[in-house]
Amino acid sequence: MRVSAAGKRSAVLVALALTQTPAAGGSQEPPLATVLTQATEYVDRLHRELAGVVMEERYEQRSRVPPQYAGQIPRIGRVTLLSDYLLVQPRGSERHLGFRDVFAVNGRAVRDREERLTELFLDRSASVDRRIEGIVADSARYNVGDVERNINIPTMALLFLSSAYKHGFDFRRGTDTATSLRIDEPGRSLGLWVVDYEETGSPTVIRGRDDQRLPVRGRYWIEPATGRMFLSELVLDADSLEALITVRYEANDTLGHFVPVEMRERYRNRLSGSLIEGTATYTRFRRFQVLVEESAPFRN
Repeated sequence: MRVSAAGKRSAVLVALALTQTPAAGGSQEPPLATVLTQATEYVDRLHRELAGVVMEERYEQRSRVPPQYAGQIPRIGRVTLLSDYLLVQPRGSERHLGFRDVFAVNGRAVRDREERLTELFLDRSASVDRRIEGIVADSARYNVGDVERNINIPTMALLFLSSAYKHGFDFRRGTDTATSLRIDEPGRSLGLWVVDYEETGSPTVIRGRDDQRLPVRGRYWIEPATGRMFLSELVLDADSLEALITVRYEANDTLGHFVPVEMRERYRNRLSGSLIEGTATYTRFRRFQVLVEESAPFRN
């Protein structure tokens, strides 16, 4: 987490570590363990199915700051972004990385409507890593408010249940079924389990400036018989920042599997008192094949 010269800016960034931490000890109740195994297998399979799927994202963000900080905090107000969103698994890696390629801001084009992501991930040249970093930086700079962030991607919480990262988290059966943000909940007739998670490993998946450790917690709404994910919530509660991201998933008949269809988020900067809210919806799902060589850790 970094505080700006004005003393009021907060940052929260993804730092996906290459190293693996030892699995936490202890055993879990067999019914929950079975559901978690099913869910992990489902998430791993969903990652593979989503890799190479492009979806169009309509993303509205709103920022409010206390009157005393008006004019001091950059990038405040309201913005509507249209983007292509893509989940990619670099060759030789268990990690899946999400990329947002913004092509319109408040109705104005910021690039030609070519398939830039397709070209990016089919380009086998040595400049791919640099261009990937450019895509991440370009999309993040359209965020409004005084919280620097690149965790506002719909598939982020899926990582924590995947086989590559699950060992760094504790899970337990939850009792609170109400969502924290205004998002449609799955029908109660589905018999979903709410599973709470909490990050215990180190290094953490999400880190602030200077590699500050930022553990997360949250909940999953899981169909116990299949492990299918209907809702996910991610909560980050740090000294200077509170973040909440909720994502809803539905079946897509064209692709034949579940996809994210809505993301809602809220950030409170405790240093400035600002509030940032966002709503994203996903449509126009289409598929292409990509291969990416991984030559360096992904960091931002």
